[in-house]
Amino acid sequence: MTVRQPAATIAGMLDIVLLLVVIVAGFALFISERVRADVVALSILAVLMGLGLVRPDFPTLEESISGFGDAATITIAAMFVLSSGLTRTGAIGWISAWLERVSEGGELRLFLAVMVTVGVISAFINNAAAVAIFLPIVMTLAHRRGISPSRLLLPLSFASIVGGTCTLIGTSTNILVSSLAVRHGLAPFSMFELTKLGSVFLVVGLVYLVVVGRRLLPQRPATTLIRKYKLARYLTGLVVNDKSALVGKTAAEARLSELYDVSILEIIRGEERLQAGIRDHRMQSGDHLLVRGALDGILEMKREEGVDIRSELKFGDSVLGGGESGLVEGIVSPGSLLAGQTLAAADFQNRSGVFALGIRKHGETIRDKVGRIRLDVGDTLLLQGRKGALKHLEDRPFSLILEEVSLEGRHDRKAIVAILILAAVVGLAAMGIVSILLGGILGCLAMVATGCLKPQEAYESVDWLVIILLAGMIPLGTAMERTGTADLIATGILDLTRAWGPTAVLSAFYLLTTIFSSIMSHNAAAVVLVPIGIAAATALGTDARPFLVAITFAASSSLATPFGYHTNLMVYSPGGYRFVDYLRIGIPLNLLFWLLATVLIPVFWPFAAAPH
Repeated sequence: MTVRQPAATIAGMLDIVLLLVVIVAGFALFISERVRADVVALSILAVLMGLGLVRPDFPTLEESISGFGDAATITIAAMFVLSSGLTRTGAIGWISAWLERVSEGGELRLFLAVMVTVGVISAFINNAAAVAIFLPIVMTLAHRRGISPSRLLLPLSFASIVGGTCTLIGTSTNILVSSLAVRHGLAPFSMFELTKLGSVFLVVGLVYLVVVGRRLLPQRPATTLIRKYKLARYLTGLVVNDKSALVGKTAAEARLSELYDVSILEIIRGEERLQAGIRDHRMQSGDHLLVRGALDGILEMKREEGVDIRSELKFGDSVLGGGESGLVEGIVSPGSLLAGQTLAAADFQNRSGVFALGIRKHGETIRDKVGRIRLDVGDTLLLQGRKGALKHLEDRPFSLILEEVSLEGRHDRKAIVAILILAAVVGLAAMGIVSILLGGILGCLAMVATGCLKPQEAYESVDWLVIILLAGMIPLGTAMERTGTADLIATGILDLTRAWGPTAVLSAFYLLTTIFSSIMSHNAAAVVLVPIGIAAATALGTDARPFLVAITFAASSSLATPFGYHTNLMVYSPGGYRFVDYLRIGIPLNLLFWLLATVLIPVFWPFAAAPH
């Protein structure tokens, strides 16, 4: 059997050219990260509809908006809710105390305990949720043991990624490819169909990280937060003298931020330290002000407002975090309101009562005009404020991951209920009694009905960026198939690899998917390559199953860059990593997985003749 040739008409070829231009432009936007991934996906959908590459006309509107009602989109949303039920009831929190007990004895024991625990748990809850839970726990344990976080956080991310390949619900990509298979008239993945290869990947990955990865991991010593963010010259003590224009004014009335780009972090008045509602406190003669700002702005403020610089004061973590004040780092999580916008746009300071002193983005420290910097998942903020206000940053809408936590496990009586609900969903789907879609929906209803989650908490737990990304990208696969673009690209791949047999073709698809997933969204890569893989299987006259599995594992195991997976971004700044660290540790493991997949997929999923 050969690939069905696309219509050799001018209109047909024009559609293919237009679609390829859309794909390339979309890839470029994904790689540049100048635009949020969900906005890119919706833009692609709008362009496809505008060009008529998916049908926007009534009554076939369903083709254009099919991604919003796709089984994968709804199932993945349900998995976010189920994961949230486990975390909010403290079902996962119990493990922190257990980790502390079993990891006594040094770095290697903690390394092994973290990887095994996270790898197993990630098979059943969302990868990003697992890392969000364990990242502060690991940071706290590393601090107590005097271990550099850079020795533990990248393995934490890798373990969550590889663990997610072990079951259908371990990662959104597995669910997505299963749903795309059904769209093409093929059987979906069963709950544990991927476990045989996923468990091999998990064991091999853990052995690699212990034997090889630990030798390649950087040893970056922990440092104080002030030094880490290089803030010493940006924090200054000022005294309001008798003749100062600030006497009797609030910071808001004096417009210090607008005129000098200077922020008052704290007012020290005798023995009292004022922080709450600081913009509304009227300043008095003799007040000591702890301010943040660049030297030129502070000097201009001194000249214009009549304040004295207390240059003899030295500021450190203990000063900023003393008494009721706290100084912490917060990581922007995938579900945070701050992801994709600036602190100013989110009105962060007024809504939270907390100051952001600095930002670390992809290893770069930013101290000037921090309110105007667009934040991304994984960016780290240096935050100062009252301890109570800082603690609330973990909640919606900001959903920041604070790097220091209490290791006392919660004992919510609802935790057992949440565990039983997830176990029921997995068990019923595994036995084929209900589909994973129906099981997920029933599980969400059970979480709310039993009080494990409030309805509002259920809605807030969904990572809408992922949902919109899927909804916008799924019609792209439809357009590729309908225009003949998938057949055309499959023909090109087959021309290069067919002479070496179907195993070589499968190996090429795995490698291509790995490359795509390393530079753009793993889900977007799967959407693009699934129809091409099915077309290639049709041309070879083989079952498409091996190709679907290859694309699934390659897209779900992106390790070589910080951008292939949210979890890699989440540990970037906290671990003090550099881009080269991901390349040095991730590329050898990705190549090892490529070889394993090339050998084992044809064994576990033979190249049988295509079913009729």
